[in-house]
Amino acid sequence: MADGMKWIKIVTDIFDDEKIQLIEALPSADSILVIWFKLLVFAGKQNNDGVFRLNQRIAYNDEMLSTLFRRKLSTVHEAMKTFEDFGMVERINGAYAISNWSKYQSESEKFDIAREKNRLRQKKWREKQKNTLLQASCKKNNVTETLCHANVTLTDPDPYQDLDLDKNPNHRDVPTAPVDKSVDNFSVDHGRAGSLSDPRVGQELLAFSDDSDLQAALKRWAEMRDGKGKPLNLTTVRRNLSELRKLSSDPKAQRAIIEQSIEKKWIGFYTLDKKNDGKPKKDCPFCHGSGVYQADDGKYYICNCKDG
Repeated sequence: MADGMKWIKIVTDIFDDEKIQLIEALPSADSILVIWFKLLVFAGKQNNDGVFRLNQRIAYNDEMLSTLFRRKLSTVHEAMKTFEDFGMVERINGAYAISNWSKYQSESEKFDIAREKNRLRQKKWREKQKNTLLQASCKKNNVTETLCHANVTLTDPDPYQDLDLDKNPNHRDVPTAPVDKSVDNFSVDHGRAGSLSDPRVGQELLAFSDDSDLQAALKRWAEMRDGKGKPLNLTTVRRNLSELRKLSSDPKAQRAIIEQSIEKKWIGFYTLDKKNDGKPKKDCPFCHGSGVYQADDGKYYICNCKDG
């Protein structure tokens, strides 16, 4: 887990929000509101996309939150149930998660997080390229194993080179290690028009996950959008990735959702269609033939009209 955020974003009209006003009408309003702000701050410290997990196997429960927040367990129970009922908190694979967490992050904070993740990923990739290049050189020159494991220094590019948005996006210094065109490097492939010609879009896609298969799927989805004349920009890529996180936090499920959008030529991400592949009805009053509709909770779902 990356270092915690230094701050979160709170709008000044938060107490004009109807959900907050409804909470204020409850008998335990003050205690519930304190827990809400403690949750937001804790999510920022965890820096885990608003999902409350101690580690990959253990999610924070009410008892654990009661201890951390120094509040009675009964009060935490009431608060978390209220937040779930009002759609402020949801469950993702058994873990509490702040709904719409991205709105509590400042743009500079989100960019810093993505920048650090991308820096670490590129550092790991360069180390892999060094070892590959060294091994290839040893085999070619029939050098002994002892010499092959000696300290060999290759010239590294500036780790922030590909992230400096003030530089000309069409200019890139060539590192000593061979340039790789795999998914780990697609954020800096500026030689073509479309979504991936914008380095910021590539950085956002790379920062979404460390899973290379998931990164490859995101790349294909971005290219599919380009083919439809709907290239991604910084705003649309963040909005779509945020929606993908809401649909699932499991990398396998996320990849399935992405592949579904690629297959069906959808420019967004929607709930996995577990029904048959029949065609939606053009006269459907909900989806109007698109196959998806937006529910009252603001999320998009597969329409069942094609099954009727």
